[in-house]
Amino acid sequence: MKIAVVGSGALGGFFGFTFAAQGQQVTLVDVDTERVKAIRKSGLTVSTREGERHASMPITTRTEEVGQVDLVFFSVKSYDTLEAARSLPPLIGDETLVMSIQNGIGNVEKIASVIGEDRVIGGITAHSFQLLTPSHIRYVGGAGHLHIGKINGKNTSRVHEIADILLKGGVQVEVNKGIQDYIWYKLLVNTPINAIAAITRLKNGEMAENEQVHPLMRTVADEALAVAKAEKIRILMTEHPVEVCIPALRAASENKASMLQDIEARRRTEIDAINGAIVERGEKLGIPTPVNRTLTGLVKIIELQYRS
Repeated sequence: MKIAVVGSGALGGFFGFTFAAQGQQVTLVDVDTERVKAIRKSGLTVSTREGERHASMPITTRTEEVGQVDLVFFSVKSYDTLEAARSLPPLIGDETLVMSIQNGIGNVEKIASVIGEDRVIGGITAHSFQLLTPSHIRYVGGAGHLHIGKINGKNTSRVHEIADILLKGGVQVEVNKGIQDYIWYKLLVNTPINAIAAITRLKNGEMAENEQVHPLMRTVADEALAVAKAEKIRILMTEHPVEVCIPALRAASENKASMLQDIEARRRTEIDAINGAIVERGEKLGIPTPVNRTLTGLVKIIELQYRS
């Protein structure tokens, strides 16, 4: 299978490496010229619990240099989704599928607006990855399956073929018909964690053990749940989202939420696709989301302090 990985940061680089290790023809695509230079020079290194692996990986900044592929693995930051999607047409052939593994909601709809809904696979993962250098990725940890599925619910044999390749590469994958429910599942877990972590600078374990934080997390999640139910999303968790979050935070106690990592690195965050998305959807549905609105505003104020 010919595969282009658009967005070759920690997650994209890991999955691109995994596809290549299973004999697939993979080309990385990234607009970060420093990363492109590093991978061209040194290849890509992936560190996991089993040890360190290394491979040379072709990489470019231009989709035009890759040509048509069978699969686009799409993992850019949510705020770059539409611009990156507009670069996809040179990669698209008659049977090409685009698989989005991104944070937040609204990403698959933006991709579909450019290339059509029938081509788009949505997906989520609870596994975490960290860039140690532009060409060195470390698997941080996580739990559960990679969930994927076409956003129109019509999963084809090609979708299952992609899942089988990843399974052979050691990634537990589940193909789902209602993938939007899973995307919202991850949102309901991310919403009470990321913005609070970014503002308080608490690591995962510190959030789990700090009972002063838990009521705030619960209120944030309650607002998100109200919006999800109004959107007629099937709520996949039987417990309250915070009851799901706390064990996950404890399991990766030394990790930092991705939004906190962005703040510490003085990067733009994905707040608009997470807590900000709850605020935006709530406005349209007439559901008040004052705490998510406040957290979104605070994160943006922090960003402005270094982005200006």
